[in-house]
Amino acid sequence: MKTMVLEKLTSKKGQISMEMSILVAAAVAVASIAAFFYVKNVRNSVSRADQASTDVINKISETASNYAGAIPTDLNS
Repeated sequence: MKTMVLEKLTSKKGQISMEMSILVAAAVAVASIAAFFYVKNVRNSVSRADQASTDVINKISETASNYAGAIPTDLNS
């Protein structure tokens, strides 16, 4: 069984068969495409996280300013 598989993968000259080359090329192509989409999604996630954190900081700042403005500043009363 093992020798039959090896005979199919290699030619009589010891070269890798065309089928094996196509399989490896397809695997490399799929990995490249998957890596591209992974990097693209990570970049988009960072952008969305940056915007979300900025929105939260601005809302907290606005709320803190509102509460600070409501504190009575007249100490003589």
